[in-house]
Amino acid sequence: MSRSAIACAILYLVLVGCGYVGPVLPPSPQLPNTIANLEAIERGDQIVITFATPIRTTDNLAIKQFSEVDLRIGAASIPFDFDQWAAAAQRYDIEPPPPNDPDDPKPVAMEKTIPASPWIGKRVAVAVRTAVKKKDHYSSWSNRAVLQVVPPLKPPEAKAVATAHGVLVTWTVQGSGVEYRVSREGPGDQQPVELGTSKTQDYLDTTAQYDTPYTYIVVATEHSAESLPSKTVSITPIDKFPPSVPASITALPAPDSIEVSWQRSPEPDLKGYYLYRSVNGGPFERVADLLTLPTYSDRKVEHGKTYRYEVSATDQKGNESAKSAPAEAVF
Repeated sequence: MSRSAIACAILYLVLVGCGYVGPVLPPSPQLPNTIANLEAIERGDQIVITFATPIRTTDNLAIKQFSEVDLRIGAASIPFDFDQWAAAAQRYDIEPPPPNDPDDPKPVAMEKTIPASPWIGKRVAVAVRTAVKKKDHYSSWSNRAVLQVVPPLKPPEAKAVATAHGVLVTWTVQGSGVEYRVSREGPGDQQPVELGTSKTQDYLDTTAQYDTPYTYIVVATEHSAESLPSKTVSITPIDKFPPSVPASITALPAPDSIEVSWQRSPEPDLKGYYLYRSVNGGPFERVADLLTLPTYSDRKVEHGKTYRYEVSATDQKGNESAKSAPAEAVF
């Protein structure tokens, strides 16, 4: 075999053995995706910042480990410029999270707490970025969290009492512009559930049920600041409250009776009514068993006598209201 034939054979084997050679890919820039879930809140005398780390780079490679987490706080100027903000902002070091599983990467929840005192009275912006390798290979800055830092709010001193219309939670007002968030934990709740807010010094929980244990928590809020929670207030409301006094009672003579009627009581736990009668100015005495309808036909009457009637309402617990204004009829 000639030398040229041998050379061709070797070249053929090399090409067949190596297979197809694709295009050369550039190296990954290793830039993490931008964090978009940063939140910051002033809680008590601290600023609490939370976010989750990205799991992939901008070219969709799994992130195994971060080399740096760059968190900064600075003045929130208007208009806002990230470069100017970052140059003047104060940096707070955060320890990078432990290595991730590159085959199954998951975001890591991060939290940083810093004193609020250096920033009181200022409007500040908070942002964070990450890196997986050195030499300024940072992600873009995250979303901004803007805070108006105020003097720390005190935990409210809350109290709770049962009323005829629900549980009334009260506290001492801290100043104008402060609102209060009320939460409740009842049977079956895994954690307190927010009921609502109030700008005054009380909140009426109309959804509370009697004979059911509850605990209440109140948090003072102003702008993006909140106090630490109040001490929990526990109460099991007991129904000691009678229905409202029946109204609009009338007594009308009929041929063989006096027809007494009144306005129906609106309470959902109403059980019925008691009717009281006075004859010719004598004492009032109960004249019938429990009535379930707001009417009564009094047939034990005599001509020439004056009858006066009063009505009370009672609930399922046996709480009886005061008596109504009297209605008078001459038979």
